[in-house]
Amino acid sequence: MVSSLRWHHLGFAFVWAVMFGGLSAPAGMVGSSAGAAALGVFEACQQVCVIAAVALSALAERRVPAFPPRLAYAAGAALAAGTLAFSAALPSGGEPSVVGAALAGVLVGGAAGFFYASWQQFFASEGASRTAICIPLSAVLSVAVSAVVGALPDAVRTVCVVGVLPAASAATLRLSLSEIVPADPALRMTRALAAAAARDLWKPVFCTCAIGFVWQLVAGLFSVSADASSAAGFGGLALASAVVLLIELFSERGFEALRVYQVLFPLVTGVFMLPSLLGVQFAPLVVGMLLFGFEILNLLLIVTCAVYSSERGVPAAQTYALCVGPTLVAMFAGDAMGKRLGPIVAYDFALGVNVLFLCVYALSMVLFLVSFRRRRRQAGTDEAGEEGRIDVAVVGGSHPLAAPERVCADAVSESGFASGSDAGCDPPASLDARFDALGLADPFSKREREVVALVLRGNNVPAVARKLYISENTVRDHMKSIYRKAGVHSRQELIDLLD
Repeated sequence: MVSSLRWHHLGFAFVWAVMFGGLSAPAGMVGSSAGAAALGVFEACQQVCVIAAVALSALAERRVPAFPPRLAYAAGAALAAGTLAFSAALPSGGEPSVVGAALAGVLVGGAAGFFYASWQQFFASEGASRTAICIPLSAVLSVAVSAVVGALPDAVRTVCVVGVLPAASAATLRLSLSEIVPADPALRMTRALAAAAARDLWKPVFCTCAIGFVWQLVAGLFSVSADASSAAGFGGLALASAVVLLIELFSERGFEALRVYQVLFPLVTGVFMLPSLLGVQFAPLVVGMLLFGFEILNLLLIVTCAVYSSERGVPAAQTYALCVGPTLVAMFAGDAMGKRLGPIVAYDFALGVNVLFLCVYALSMVLFLVSFRRRRRQAGTDEAGEEGRIDVAVVGGSHPLAAPERVCADAVSESGFASGSDAGCDPPASLDARFDALGLADPFSKREREVVALVLRGNNVPAVARKLYISENTVRDHMKSIYRKAGVHSRQELIDLLD
């Protein structure tokens, strides 16, 4: 599967390289009060505009289910203009400009938010197996690109950040979006589907929000860079990307966000003790460790959103906004609070230590809340209840997001009339659950399940062949076998059977 990927499928790495490693102000600029103020304005505007762009992309997806590929060029131009404005507003050895920094934040944040939502559409269209590989590989490639760009001379580095990386981001996104075959009929996010997504994914979202908030809070508290521009931050990002990629490549079971959080909790909280016991010089290590934990959960969450959209047939950008949007808000809140506390801590180190212990307490409360499970006892009913539902999405396993099938029926009011598809209607079960529910004497193979998943999303034979990197004749052979096993004679009969 890795060898079948095309180079532009990993283009998300170029956007990440700009956001995490490319936009770092000169050291002398950060040390001055005017430079720090301009950088703070840029970061605030950028974070707000990323959140706004993700939300607007989700709203736009309700009208345009698949974003036109040509919009990638507009996003690339906005990203290039934003990075150019950043370089002009925070020049090395020059006077910083707050207005220029604000403009740069708006352009970079708006472009980045659109890139995030658009790539999510592509990942969801590729299917669960390919998504679980594309995203970690993109993260590893972004680390490599950031390392190369960071080692270049300042003039060459500026050219790369302003010209090369935005152009590569736009070109790869356009090529990837052009491969999407829109589902027929178009996917629609109903209230029932939105409620189901929130119910299924709230635990990984909650864990990621907690780590993201604490990471930004501690970085602002001790005035440490929260991105990959520092050695500790770059190391945390690189290690997190490598860990997720190795798990996706070599683990057959995959992994759950809650279990990852349970492993990360003692590691992260143990590092919290270093500044309080040995001094503030260990604060960068704490920030790097928090970045490591956050990036693992964040990559897991991005993969989970794409897999969930692919498996459940829900709009990708809206699912992304529903899950990653709260994480972006939590990071913004942590950054704002950390910067307000930072000047106080400079005069009172004891307050900083107290805040660190409060962070440890908050993370432990998150662990308690996401581990708590209510058990419902229903006398005289079968075992399909709260215990049978999946609480945390499993990513990277052979059956991602599989859940017991649940019947979706119209709710009937007291007057006897159906109240609509949104009311009292459980969401459709995952594809794996629906395959198993067929009870076929000769079950579908893993490849046949991939073919069926793509067919259900509206892909024709040439599109399935292109996405799976097999010939059209091989796809037709798979379809004949699928029809024979399912006892149907056409694509529409297959869709009706699985619906």
